[in-house]
Formats: sequence, C-alpha cells, structure tokens
Amino acid sequence: MARPWAAEDSLLRRVVATGARLLRAGDAAPRAPPAQAPLSPSVEAPTVPKPDPEILRAQARAAWSDRLWGDGLALPGGAEEVLRLAALLPLTAADTLLVAGQGAQAAGAVVAGARGCFVAAHDLRDAPGRRVLPKRVTASTLLPDAPGFRAAYHQHALLLEPFRQGGAPDRLLRASAGALRDGGELVVLDLVACDQHADVRWLTAEGRRPPPAESAMPDALEKSGFRVHVVEDAGARHQRAVLLGWSAVLEALGSGAARPGPLVAGALVAEAEAWLLRLRLLRDGRIRLLRWHATLVRRPT
Repeated sequence: MARPWAAEDSLLRRVVATGARLLRAGDAAPRAPPAQAPLSPSVEAPTVPKPDPEILRAQARAAWSDRLWGDGLALPGGAEEVLRLAALLPLTAADTLLVAGQGAQAAGAVVAGARGCFVAAHDLRDAPGRRVLPKRVTASTLLPDAPGFRAAYHQHALLLEPFRQGGAPDRLLRASAGALRDGGELVVLDLVACDQHADVRWLTAEGRRPPPAESAMPDALEKSGFRVHVVEDAGARHQRAVLLGWSAVLEALGSGAARPGPLVAGALVAEAEAWLLRLRLLRDGRIRLLRWHATLVRRPT
C-alpha cells in the first residue's frame, strides 16, 4: 500500500510556516508597558522570580501534544490507539495491568476506564501526583535503567515507547518479566534503529535518547523468558494518526480564533519539526515503529 509521505511532509511544512508567520507577527506587534502602581519611597518593590524559559517552552510543547493526541497522552491516535493496543491483552476487571512508558498515567486511566481493570502506571514524563487519576490507577516514575516494578504482581503489561529516555532492552524486559505472573502477556510498542548512526537533530528535537537496535529486541525478549507471537510494523498506522492530528491542529489555526503568542507559536514550530524528522526517518527506513506481542513462559533467574 502506498504511503502518503509527501502529503505528510507538505502538511507539517505548512504547520511550520504557519508557526513562523505567527512568530513574526508576535515580534512585530507593539507591546504596551505593564501598568505599575506607584510605590511609596519607603516601600521596596517586591522581587518576582523570572520563570525559567526552558520550563515555559517545555510546558508549551506539552500543551501542543495534548491538543494533538489528548490530555497527557503521547501516542498518535490518542485514546483510540491506546485502547486498540490494550484490546490485544485478555484483561478482566480483576486484573492488574502494568503500563510503562511515555504518557503511561493518562494511558492507564483510559484503559482502566474502558476495561475496568487495575493499572500500575510507570510514566517517563509525569511525576506521581501531578494529575488526578481514577482510584484503580496508581502512579510511579519510570526509571529506564532501574525499573521499580512490583515483582510477580501484574497479570499483563503494556509498554508504550519505554526506551525514549534510554534503558537497555534486556534490563527493562527482564524487569517486566519479573513483574508478571506466570503466563502473563506483554505488548511493547517502540521505535527501533535500523542503522548505527542516530540522527542528532531528531534526538535533540524530541529530547530523547537513541532508540535500541532492532536486532537487540528479539534476543532480549527471549532471554527475559518471553515467547514472541507477533511482530507488527506499525509505521503506516502511526503515519496516518500523525496526519489526522496535525490536520486538525492546522484547521484550528486557520480558523483565526485565539491565535497563539510568540512562545506558543515557537513551541508549535518545534513540535512540528520534531514530527517531520521522525516521519522522514521512518520513510527512509532508518528507524521503524514495531509492536511485539509475547507471553511469559519462564520467569528470569
């Protein structure tokens, strides 16, 4: 099936151009000086700490991610894609699902609400307590090099881009195997590298670590005690979801309502450029988005 990579490039270039125009318009617009109340000679003006520009930019990019995929979610396709992946697991209302990776808290809340199961969410991005979660969802921070999963406690596991901030596949998959009960099923969705040279521009744009090598995953799964049933190339579905998300954002920008200021427009440009780089790497075959579905057949020793 033909993949409309050219259409995707064109769309994201239009988003970048729109954001650049908004940036230029924001720079050209006159700004009135802030009104200040007169101070008594004996009263000193209070010292107000200046917000960290990097934090403000990160918050603005997170806001665009929320608009694209849904509040707190990091996966193109949003809640629909999360539920599609969770549907591959035989979950019951009595089960506890381990969800780990980017946007795990929000994804866990979606699954718990739809399937009625308990969820232990280990998130790369959100700190515990940052967002209000359903009672059936508990939250922890995912440390890729030292995953703090509860041993032999979960029936099944769903890992969503767990290697964005590093972590060796054998270490994380071994920890996942140790967290599952006998016969537990695992679904992993993540990018893998097909060559030895990471694209520095892309890594910087996404604020991520290099993805693991594709060849490292089957060996790590086997050594961790998993039997792999399915390996799916999810790149085409990923590309379609990105296209739909950015089309909706571009349509909203074109409506002329609530045009973003310079900071938010700059974050829009940065987010669009990051996705453009990712999709070009997928198109060129330098990275792949793969889904593994496996069953634990033996606990690691």
